[in-house]
Amino acid sequence: MNARLKKPRVLFLFLSISLFADTSPAQVRAGVDVGSHVSTSRLLQQVRELVALGNRGGGTQSGDKCAAYVARRFKEAGYKPAIIKDPQRLAFTLKSWNLKVLEPHSLKHLIRNEWVGAYSPTVRDTSAHLIYVKDPEKLVPGVARGNALLIDNPPAPREYSDLVKKGIRCLLLASPELEGAYSDWAMISDLPTSAKNPIPMFNLSSGNAKALREALADSEDVNIQFAVSAETDSARPKTVTATLEGESSKYYLVCGHGDSDSGGPGADDNASGVSGVLETARVLKALVAAHKLPKPKFSIRFIVWGTEIFSTENYVRLNKDSLKNILGVLNFDEIGTGATRNCLYFESNDVKQNEPLLRLLDSIGVAHAGKRGYWEESTTNPSQGGTDSYVFLSESLRRLRVPDVKIPSVTIYTGAWNELKPLPQTPGWNSKAWKGPRDTVYVDFSAYYHSSLDIPDRTTEKEPFNMTGAVKALSIALTRLAW
Repeated sequence: MNARLKKPRVLFLFLSISLFADTSPAQVRAGVDVGSHVSTSRLLQQVRELVALGNRGGGTQSGDKCAAYVARRFKEAGYKPAIIKDPQRLAFTLKSWNLKVLEPHSLKHLIRNEWVGAYSPTVRDTSAHLIYVKDPEKLVPGVARGNALLIDNPPAPREYSDLVKKGIRCLLLASPELEGAYSDWAMISDLPTSAKNPIPMFNLSSGNAKALREALADSEDVNIQFAVSAETDSARPKTVTATLEGESSKYYLVCGHGDSDSGGPGADDNASGVSGVLETARVLKALVAAHKLPKPKFSIRFIVWGTEIFSTENYVRLNKDSLKNILGVLNFDEIGTGATRNCLYFESNDVKQNEPLLRLLDSIGVAHAGKRGYWEESTTNPSQGGTDSYVFLSESLRRLRVPDVKIPSVTIYTGAWNELKPLPQTPGWNSKAWKGPRDTVYVDFSAYYHSSLDIPDRTTEKEPFNMTGAVKALSIALTRLAW
């Protein structure tokens, strides 16, 4: 590496080190106290209560109930919450559905844990013969008309339209065959975003789809019955904010998306993140109220987005003239489970402006890894995209046509996507708390990612230490950043 490239690197390291040089012993002790005040039982209870509200889609009745729930929790913690009504968008409300095999009798009880794809229309009880072709584009109208079709991949808008024209009455989508996932539960995929889709789509587990394919391959007649009650209409998601006031108008932003963006139960994705935001807010407010922490130098704004990314972009547009007041964004997304590791991840270490913030988080990860009540390992990792923290980075700000302010913006999580994902580690970011190979980060996953069984019993209840650890790490970091 040449000298010209070394200089910015030294500057970032200096900024990172200065974060600790300015940290008093009292603040370090307060950071330890923060961890002891985090309530695992409260985190779990909040996830249960959020999931009980429904899929919490932005603008839906369950989404509005989620916003009211979050506002109430903030108020109970001593805040004065505010609700932002985001711009209108199409909102899908799934009320009820039914799907079962009528024939053959041997498969009568086969289908379970299915889920309806978003933007499916309301359909009364209907019976249809099931067919399967490996390539739906080759399906001829005479064979298609009046039948239900089993498909292996989500239909693109054009393919969906063609199948409707050919006379298909219903789609059954097979979940992907991934090791450790979707064998008995459905990955949720959606139809094209429209209020005028004419036929519904049901998401099936890979096991259900395999049994149906085998029956059809044996020349058995497979007949199904299905029904959907749903509503698609224009609505305004609700974003909830609350602020721990500091001595300065500059602030750190702690956030998580409030909707289950898959349209399913969404315990891990993202009731876990919402619960984490609420618990962080409660703990810090309580410590200030009890005079265990003074009033912070910088404010901390807690936000639960009505709809992932959509609501975040609206916030950026609304605050385009004051983005310079945001000192950093810390986003919770999927902090409730991990299929193969007990690891806490900090993303994105390939973004230069994130370095001081991530060096701090990494040091906290190293200092507490392996200790009782914390995480077994931790690491930073390169960008993956797909969550709210990216809205505050330069590429998104330019696309939104707002000032390109260099805002450190990171996501804290314990699992992502639906299968183990190896990423080449960014040079210079090998964490001492990472137990894997030095040059690769293995991003853990959720076996129930975007699925019909992303429910507390399968995710957050099994590994409650994930949420607890994430909240402890963030809270400790905030005592060093905002005080």
